[in-house]
Amino acid sequence: MEKISGPYNGFYIASYASESAVPGQSFFAYAKICRGKPENYWDAHFCAKVSGERLQPTARAAIAEAERRARAQTGRLVPFAFAKPTVVQDSGRVAK
Repeated sequence: MEKISGPYNGFYIASYASESAVPGQSFFAYAKICRGKPENYWDAHFCAKVSGERLQPTARAAIAEAERRARAQTGRLVPFAFAKPTVVQDSGRVAK
């Protein structure tokens, strides 16, 4: 199961949950914090990645936990800002 949400503090979150190897119904999730809205979890260009803390009984609960942890991190990250353009002046000299 995948989920894309946001923006939160200028970031999007791409989350993914899968069934764990532990017997029974248990799921674990990861979340990627992205500066732009990703198409999906797998192709997301991200600046940070977090995981859930523990196994959850459903994929939805696992994603909710990973997303909550990712949202908490967005306040600590600096949003992307383009560099200010630099003005280059021509000195009129010929390069040798």
